[in-house]
Amino acid sequence: MWSLETYGTCTGCGDENDILVVLGTYGTVAFLVYFPMGVLVRALRPWAAAMSIGFHLSIAAFMGLTGFALTMIACDLVFLSGTLDRLIAWVRSRRERTPRVSAQGDGSPDPGAGERENVDEAALV
Repeated sequence: MWSLETYGTCTGCGDENDILVVLGTYGTVAFLVYFPMGVLVRALRPWAAAMSIGFHLSIAAFMGLTGFALTMIACDLVFLSGTLDRLIAWVRSRRERTPRVSAQGDGSPDPGAGERENVDEAALV
């Protein structure tokens, strides 16, 4: 006969504590009721997605439904796509504005830092 222990779930993680079960149940209902509002309001999207990712990670840990949890986390990343694009663009702009130091080690900026070296590709093979 199968048991929950064979599937790697979190046994003894509060399933016998009535207060934790009630808090988990009401917390889940509150999250699922207010999640659509968090998705519709642009400023709340990153927070709603972060809460959803945490929620689905807890499903993976406590219930052992890792396939479901990973699928839902991948779906939650759709809500973060604009935020992630802006973050990547910001990091790239910061990296381009940072002057590179020359190889001489004297602290002077490298004059050819933004240019690519002309390398004969045939010589590399």
